[in-house]
This record gives sequence, structure tokens and C-alpha cells, in this order.
Amino acid sequence: MEKKKKARLVQSRQARLTTRRPEKRSFVRGGKKPVAKGKRRAKKNSLASQRSGQARLAKSRQAALPFFENVHRAKIKVIGIGGGGGNIAAEISSRVQRFDFVGANTDSQALRELSRKVKSFSFGQEFTGGLGCGMDAELGERAAKAEKDKIKRLLEGSDVCILLATLGGGTGSGATATFAEVAQELRILCIGIFTLPFGFEGERRAQIAQTALEKIKPLVNAYVVIPNENIFRVVDQKTPLKEALSAVNRRLAATLEGFMETIALPGLINIDFADVRSTLEGRGRLAFINSAEASGVTKAQEVVQAVLENRLYDYTIAGADRMLFNMTGDRNIKMQEVAHVSSAISAYNPKARIIFGIACNSRAKDRLKVTLFAVGCEEPGKQKESRRKIQSKKRSEDKGESSSKLNGEKQEVEVSETSPSPSQEGSRKDTVKREGRKGKVPEQEKSVRKPPAQKGRVRRSALDLKKAVDEELKELEKKERDWDIPAFLRNKP
Repeated sequence: MEKKKKARLVQSRQARLTTRRPEKRSFVRGGKKPVAKGKRRAKKNSLASQRSGQARLAKSRQAALPFFENVHRAKIKVIGIGGGGGNIAAEISSRVQRFDFVGANTDSQALRELSRKVKSFSFGQEFTGGLGCGMDAELGERAAKAEKDKIKRLLEGSDVCILLATLGGGTGSGATATFAEVAQELRILCIGIFTLPFGFEGERRAQIAQTALEKIKPLVNAYVVIPNENIFRVVDQKTPLKEALSAVNRRLAATLEGFMETIALPGLINIDFADVRSTLEGRGRLAFINSAEASGVTKAQEVVQAVLENRLYDYTIAGADRMLFNMTGDRNIKMQEVAHVSSAISAYNPKARIIFGIACNSRAKDRLKVTLFAVGCEEPGKQKESRRKIQSKKRSEDKGESSSKLNGEKQEVEVSETSPSPSQEGSRKDTVKREGRKGKVPEQEKSVRKPPAQKGRVRRSALDLKKAVDEELKELEKKERDWDIPAFLRNKP
């Protein structure tokens, strides 16, 4: 019996060894079909190949980094000077990227209230004790000049410096000139964007703002002036003051964003920092910066009209000798739209040096954005004078044309009234034929045919003209009676 048991155990072991074991299957959660072990290995291999491909791309990018590092990226620093300038910089910083925002002020409390995106820069604490300048521009100037080395360290390494200030106060009006002077010493391109006070703020504040502007002009490459009174052109007078000021800041943010896109984004026709530098050459030049966007079938016409007319300015691009504009649209931007925008802007100042670029942005679906930057514009007073001269010339030309037309009509009327009737013309032809046989034409007939040109004609009324015509007709009738009688029967005197 023991032998039989041992034989059965051996047979069962052999059977187990000869039979194939089923493949182990791994089940995925969620009730999906089981995946075989071989398929899992294939997936692992594909993932490994993908990872190796990504590693190769990373290595190639790292190898190309030294080439791209040589490409210069412009560093733009926006500095809001004073309380108003700092508030503008803080509001713009939330909408615009790729800029370094700084709030410079003598008031330490105002600097604490700025947003985190704006770097605080305090100066002149020894002069003001951490307070504002209180409409004392001279105090603001002394505070900035005492911290000139500190301002240099702030501006070092920048390519473009944009100064924001609300002129009329103490810090913005007094310290802005020192910041611009330091930028000039460091050979940094400097653009100033300044606002002038409201009319109800008084003559004293307006005088401080105008004096500060005259000091700043020769120290910056280009400057933009926005009177606060022009805010009412954009918003309703019932709008709260904070909302009205934020509306202006939104427009400035859109303009600066378009300006940054012009420099940073690559395009079909690219604009780089060298083009901006060549446009900003010179000192103390009035600039026009604006950005507009439109969509639809007539987007080219709408965007041109919007970008050329900025209601916040008292001036236009008239007189600008350098213009730079960039168009941004989707991939379906049409050549006709590009031609319309370019021709409309260039026609404004045909003699200006124009640089333009075209960029494609996948996010701009059926939208066209134009950013315009014009330098060397005429002052608002000069533009008004030139407009008056043009209008006076047009009026004089219109008057001359109307008077010449009236004179021409009067001459036609006089000739038509003095011309004889068809029956009289027929009788005259007969008499001319009769006299032509003898080879003579009466002198009266010659005068009737070709009336002499009278110089310096005196104007006559319709009754006078009628009387003169009647007298001439009577004389002609008398002559015709004489001409009807044969020559040999006429009574000789």
C-alpha cells in the first residue's frame, strides 16, 4: 500500500511539471480589462523611449542656451515718483508684465500702502523726517540730490527708464528732474509720462507743475503730457474720482503693454530695441504713445481711427519726424488690412522716418491691435496756430472760387442778353452776303459780331441791361431798313 501511495505522488508531481501555468494578470482599478504582462512591458518600453527623447531635447536646448544668451533683452524700469506717480505705477503693475516697477517717495507711510509688485524706494528721510514735501518742490529737489548715489544704484543695468509723476506737488515736481539727470549720466533712455493738475486745484499748483515740466524737458529723451481736465473726455462728470483716475491708468497700462509687446514679441516684421533707441534719439521731444484694438469686418478702419485720436492728449502726431508702430493679429491677418493701417499712419506725416512691425499672436482671434509711438510732435499751441492758418487759407480759397464762379455766371448772362434773336441773325447774314459782293462789311456789323472786351466793367442792374439791349435792337432795326433799299436808290447825304 505504501508503494502505491508513493507512485501516485510521483505521478502527480510529474503532471504538475508538464502542465503550463497560466500567465499572471494584473487588474486595473475601475473595472477595466486586465492587461497582460507582455503588454505592460511594451508600454514600459514606449515610456522609456519617450523619456529618452525628452532628455535629448533638453540636452539640445541646453547646448543652444549660449546662443540665446547673447541676444539682448531690454530691461525696462518704471518708476513712480511721489504719491500720485506711485499710485499709477501700483495700478499698472497688476496689468503689465516684464517691467520692473518702483515707487519712489519721501513719505514712508505712502510706500507701505503700495502693492507687493512695486518695489519701495525711500529717499530724503533726513530732510522730511519720513513725511511728504507738502507742495514744496525745492524741498523735493534737495531730498533727491542728497540721495543721488542711491538713485544711481537703483537705475544701473536698465536700458529704458519710464518716469511717472503727477506734477504740481512737492516730491513729483522737485525730484523727477534729478532722476532724469541720473538716467542721462548713465546713458539710459528716459521717457517721462506726466499729468497736470485739475483747474480747480488752483493757480499755484498749476504754476509749480509748469515750472517743473520746463526743468524736466531737456533731461528726458521724450515726454508725454496728460492734463487731468481731459479725463472728462473719457468718463462722465458724475463718475467718482477714484474710478475716473483708474480709467486713465487703464489706458496707460494698455499703452505700456503694447509698447512692451512691440519690443519683446517676435514677429513677421520684427521691431527690436535698436529701433526704439533710434526713435528716441535726442532730448526734450514731445511724444505721442497710444494703443488701440478692434475686431470685425471693419477692424482696420476702426483701429486706425482709434490709435490716431487719444482724447487724453491736447495734441496729435502732427509734426512728428519719427514714428514707430506695431500691428498684432492672428495668423489670418490680411495684406489689405496691413496696407490700410500703414498708409493711413504714414500719410499723416509723409516726411517722417517710419519703422513698423507685424506680429502674429494665436490668442488674438479676429482682433487687430496697433501700438503707435511718435516722437517730435508739435506743441499744442503751435498745432492750434497751424490749424487756424489752414482753416483761414481754406476759407479764402473757397471765397475766391465762389466769386470767380459768380463773375463767370454774370458774364454769361450779359452775353446771352446782348446776343440777337435768330431772325435778326438771318437778316444780318443776308446783308453780309449783299455787302460781301462789293467786298465790304459794315463797321456796325463787325462790332455786333465781336463785341470788344471791356476792362473794369461796372456792375449794372437787370433794368439797365434791358434798356441797353432795347436801344441796340432799335439801332439794328434802323440799319436793316437802310440795307434793304438797293445801294443806287439810297439817298446820299
